[in-house]
Amino acid sequence: MTKQTPKLIASVMAMQSCTLSLLLLPAIISSLSLQPISLRTTVLLKDQSPSTIQKFLASPGNWPKIVTTSVGVQSDQADVDQPLSVGETVDEIFGLPPILPLAVRWTCKKSVLPSNKNNNNDGKKRFGFWGTTSASTPSSSSSSSSSSSSSSVAGRLEFLSEEGLENFAQNCQMIFDVQQQQTETNNNKQQDTKVILNMSYEPKSPLAVLAIPILTIDNAIALKFLLPAALRSEPNLDKFRQLMGNLYGVAGLAHLADCLVGNSQLLTMAGSPSYYELPVVGQLLALVWCAVGPLSFALKDGKGYADMGLIVYGLVEVLGAGLITLNYGNGVDGMNAFVNAVLVQGVVAGAWFYSANKKKNLNRDAV
Repeated sequence: MTKQTPKLIASVMAMQSCTLSLLLLPAIISSLSLQPISLRTTVLLKDQSPSTIQKFLASPGNWPKIVTTSVGVQSDQADVDQPLSVGETVDEIFGLPPILPLAVRWTCKKSVLPSNKNNNNDGKKRFGFWGTTSASTPSSSSSSSSSSSSSSVAGRLEFLSEEGLENFAQNCQMIFDVQQQQTETNNNKQQDTKVILNMSYEPKSPLAVLAIPILTIDNAIALKFLLPAALRSEPNLDKFRQLMGNLYGVAGLAHLADCLVGNSQLLTMAGSPSYYELPVVGQLLALVWCAVGPLSFALKDGKGYADMGLIVYGLVEVLGAGLITLNYGNGVDGMNAFVNAVLVQGVVAGAWFYSANKKKNLNRDAV
């Protein structure tokens, strides 16, 4: 036996181990996919009443405003712009209809409006009546026990889809616990609201397991960013969204004309070659930059979608400017395209926050 024999044996064993792991990977994922999955997201909304938030969440027409993957909702038996009553159903549309239409039919199982313990009206302060669900999660039971110890009775919304998404998941469940939180600042009481989302489903495909990070991020964006934005005083913020959507739409078309039939003036001022002198990847990025303008215009009336359109436009513009500066240096008169793009998007972000906070949040209820 030579000195190299032990190393050779070790290498062969390592290769066999890797091969076995690859062969067993589908089985491992398949076994994991049989286990129910639970996701939990929590947010504290400042100076917002629980009833206002619950009415918003109980109305399916508001879902596409805060869920980036939701395209729309429809129902034959309920007004989607009003809170669902127990037993009513609604279809939530995902994907890219009509090319890739995906839908989940949700049934409202419980809808109880938050109320103070001192105002026990025999359950009259609610959207529907108490119901039961055929699926539950450990997190939902813990949240209900924690809510019972608070200073007020927490509101609860429960939606169930037994069929779920075909060939993907079943027994899908959304549970919203809406809890009042009292805080004091400089001897002034402030009414805040804690929202807890417990989502669960039973995977039918390994893809449903792999989708966990996407769903986690989607839930976080919905509750922590788009929900607060949707609840704010709408006139000022909506006007800003529409203004920026219009400006970006016109800018995108102007940039496209400048690239294809003009002298690529904006690109060359930033330090880049003209459009037709760019490499193929650069030309594709320039076209994407032109396309996000009309995209922002198309989404300008969609609340949460409008914000996503502005964000995507800003990211593409900053990325493109950064690549120009990295590959070609500064532009005309030493202009740094990346720094300029960051400053412009910083101004846009500042204007968004100013518009969002110009007036108090809408329709606050008395504590």
